[in-house]
Amino acid sequence: MGGGVGAEETADGVGPGNGLGGLMTVLVAGAGRDLSLGEVSFTVRLRVVSLNSGRGRGDCTVSLWHCGGHRGCSRQRTDRDGWVSFGSAFPGVYSGHWPHVHFAVHSGGDDDSLLHSAQLALPGDACAKAGRSTGGMRLAEDGCFSGGWALEIPSVTGDVTRGMVATRTVGV
Repeated sequence: MGGGVGAEETADGVGPGNGLGGLMTVLVAGAGRDLSLGEVSFTVRLRVVSLNSGRGRGDCTVSLWHCGGHRGCSRQRTDRDGWVSFGSAFPGVYSGHWPHVHFAVHSGGDDDSLLHSAQLALPGDACAKAGRSTGGMRLAEDGCFSGGWALEIPSVTGDVTRGMVATRTVGV
């Protein structure tokens, strides 16, 4: 997706939207974020690696989206070492779901070549720092993570003043 500054897209069904009637917002390339509303600056860094060799995959495209209407980059090509970085604001919370970010990895730039799709469950301490109450919910209670969540938690560093960064390696 190219540059539309300030643009946002919603979708239903598989992928962005996830059948939630437009509750998910696709992060759109080049769009800014409004932190004047008390939002916390949030960056997601993913490294896509080969399951066979462990080497970075410079031949993939990664899409990222989350709840909350925040804007940032939606789709990027991995660099030669397999890294992508998306800027946004810390995800919102909606009923029955733990704060999380969805992502999909495609071979090249072809949407039909899905290699992997998952969510990043944000750690409870990071949610608390960002002021995202989980309302006493436990991560294991979220249906998005019914297949397990231990491998879907990124490392999150930073603080609300300087911004927070989630980092994870994804094998495909």
